[in-house]
Amino acid sequence: MEDPKHPATTTTGPSSDARIVEAGEAQKKFALLVVGLCHSLNHLQHSINSVLFPIMMRDLGFGFLQLGFLSAVSNIIGQSLEVTYGFLTGIFKRTAILGVGNMLMGVSTILHSVVGSYPQLMTARIAASIGSSPQHPIGSSILSRYFPQARGWALTLHHTAGNTGTFIGPALVALLLLYAGWRVAFIVFGVPTLLLGLFLFKLQDRAGAADRGEKRTIKASWQVYLKCLRNRNILLTALVLMVGAAGRGSGINSVYLVPFFMDRFDVTASGGGFLLTLLAAGGLVGPLAIGWLSDRFGRRAPTVQVTLLLSALMTVALAQHVSLGPLFYMNLVLYGCVVQARSSLTQAMLGDFVTEEMTDAAFSIFFFVGFISGPIWLLITGYVIDQFGFTPAFYLAASTYIAGMLLLLFVRE
Repeated sequence: MEDPKHPATTTTGPSSDARIVEAGEAQKKFALLVVGLCHSLNHLQHSINSVLFPIMMRDLGFGFLQLGFLSAVSNIIGQSLEVTYGFLTGIFKRTAILGVGNMLMGVSTILHSVVGSYPQLMTARIAASIGSSPQHPIGSSILSRYFPQARGWALTLHHTAGNTGTFIGPALVALLLLYAGWRVAFIVFGVPTLLLGLFLFKLQDRAGAADRGEKRTIKASWQVYLKCLRNRNILLTALVLMVGAAGRGSGINSVYLVPFFMDRFDVTASGGGFLLTLLAAGGLVGPLAIGWLSDRFGRRAPTVQVTLLLSALMTVALAQHVSLGPLFYMNLVLYGCVVQARSSLTQAMLGDFVTEEMTDAAFSIFFFVGFISGPIWLLITGYVIDQFGFTPAFYLAASTYIAGMLLLLFVRE
């Protein structure tokens, strides 16, 4: 396997870096604002479903098994598509792909308001998942090229924008439901996504081949994928995201922490939701600070290793608390700060390792490998909780961060 060099010392052609550096401050701010808002609405739309679906179950007449099948099918289809965008960016502009994806997500969300049966809802959910699939690989690729000197900060801000949508979505839709039904809610949250998709067409695809009027054949794109797969740093960075049980913005935190709070501290579901909000608050602040530090430190692997070690320690510490108190609340916020930092930091590492030609394929592989393991960790964690209880499950999750630290020992920056 080849060892990539840092972009600062890699020759990618005289015009490619110039196109990145020459982006004006106004263009950069516009890119960060629009792509970040799209990511925020992307996560917001997923988070409102946890509030709206129970109401829809009653009105449309389906049960929990069908609800689980609905989520599994739509998520698997959307996450599987993430690996394909390295091919499509050789033909279409990144910004056009992301714009069409957001428009599709907006339209399909609005169409949720007129569904009258479970099959219609399944179709709308699959369409929304397809529309959301470009957000992570394409959005990260765009910002990675726009901010070569502040990549960690930009990608962390992008990640935090998504966390913000997850944080505010349930509260906003709960407030809206006081005045309107679930059909109106889908229209209200679908329209902004559709409009932002249109704004993306005004954003230049900085350093994109299709933006320069160039086309890349499927064969040439496949060669780029093979080049990425032979690159040790790219694969190791994707595996670091894959092996960690939590920290993708969803997964075991959103599924199992509230039941843990209810079991351990005898709180209500709403009380558990409040505690989860504290964790989400930490996920808004911590990754931004850590991403800023990683840009100034220079080498990101040691920074990621420190956050992984702290993630393991905070996870083990959570399992030790037997009552609510200041130490528990501090532990919960710190857990959110460090566990959520892994995703954005590994994205920044990936941007450091690749040339312009490899960016789209590398991010497609990264998100496919890193996110496809989420359902697997959900099943493993659920089995351990069912058989042995919450504490062993926390220890298992902590061990996954240690595995990530070991993988980073083989990364060469």
